[in-house]
Amino acid sequence: MLTNCAWYIGTPFIPLYLVSHGASVGTVGLVAGLSGIAPLAVALHVGGLVDERGPTVVFVGSVVLFGLGGAMLTVFQGIPEVTTGYTLLAVANIGLAVASQAVVAGASTDGTRIRNYGYYAVSYSAGAVFGPVIGGFLAGRFGYAAAFLAMTLLMAPSLAIALMLRVTPISGHQRVALSAVHTLVAAIVRAHGVGAILFVSGIMMCAQALQSTFYPLYLSKVGWSATLIGLAIAAISVASIAVRMLLASAVAWLGQTGALIGAMVLSAVAFAMTPFVRQFWPLVGVSALMGASLGFTQPLSMSLLAESVAQQFWGAAFGIRQSVQRAVGVLSPFAFGVASAARGVESAFYLGALVLFGAAGIMIRVSRGLGRRPDAGAVEGQD
Repeated sequence: MLTNCAWYIGTPFIPLYLVSHGASVGTVGLVAGLSGIAPLAVALHVGGLVDERGPTVVFVGSVVLFGLGGAMLTVFQGIPEVTTGYTLLAVANIGLAVASQAVVAGASTDGTRIRNYGYYAVSYSAGAVFGPVIGGFLAGRFGYAAAFLAMTLLMAPSLAIALMLRVTPISGHQRVALSAVHTLVAAIVRAHGVGAILFVSGIMMCAQALQSTFYPLYLSKVGWSATLIGLAIAAISVASIAVRMLLASAVAWLGQTGALIGAMVLSAVAFAMTPFVRQFWPLVGVSALMGASLGFTQPLSMSLLAESVAQQFWGAAFGIRQSVQRAVGVLSPFAFGVASAARGVESAFYLGALVLFGAAGIMIRVSRGLGRRPDAGAVEGQD
């Protein structure tokens, strides 16, 4: 909760910070894309490090790296320095995500996994509720550097908690050496249902990239202050928390695949509506639709991936998931930036809606039997 609160205190305002220093919308998209290259390169090996050394080491290192990135944003103003600071934050976020998801997987049984990932996602989203409100207030009252400083200072209690983390090994099987983790990729991806899960994770990262980079720019364009932008972003997380109370019912009614497809359609509808809405309450409603979509897809995709892969490879599997998300996180801001530069920021949302509707159609045709654990031997043979 603390680290995600810190993330949302600062990162939603990086696009606005860049624009305030004369950057174009296309440049903002370029910065967002470039900052995702290093996370893409390290995501798989971060997962391997979790498998080999355990999540505590990764937690501590990620918190320290996050603090360095926040400090760079606080002190420096140039586009190269902001890109570097943003990159450090994104790499740290990879470690925090993979380590925490592996902890939840290890603490769960088949019967409690979806519930526990729901709890995890609620705490994650709670940070995303408070973060943008705090960041918006600080940026509006004291400037963007104040928001970046607050983000950095939150790493002190985060580090204290990370140092106290003690985790029982998640598997009695021999763990894979970090240097050999790349040899597992093909076997993990071929496991039943994993390809579909990774596809959903990538598409929803596309939605998150549009939401995190270009939604604040759109809100600024229609005249919203930094404080109101923070409230709109917080509304996304409030809705994400609220719908998780309905997660079990949605899965019982639609099945896990149906719930994922419905969430993708919901996100597409939200993006299609955005360019037509300018008033406060209607835009808060659009934010709520965005949040409701994430509220279903995040815990479901994590739970399904843990079900589909043998225990000793959970870190690697979550690292692969992060790699897919980072790859999309690199490419999609470029695409949305080009669309925005050519036709205005509204066109990025039309493109996003088209991608989400198309992806939902693909999932309807290709997804079958998600959530049924495959024979682990296919992957365990890589020991």
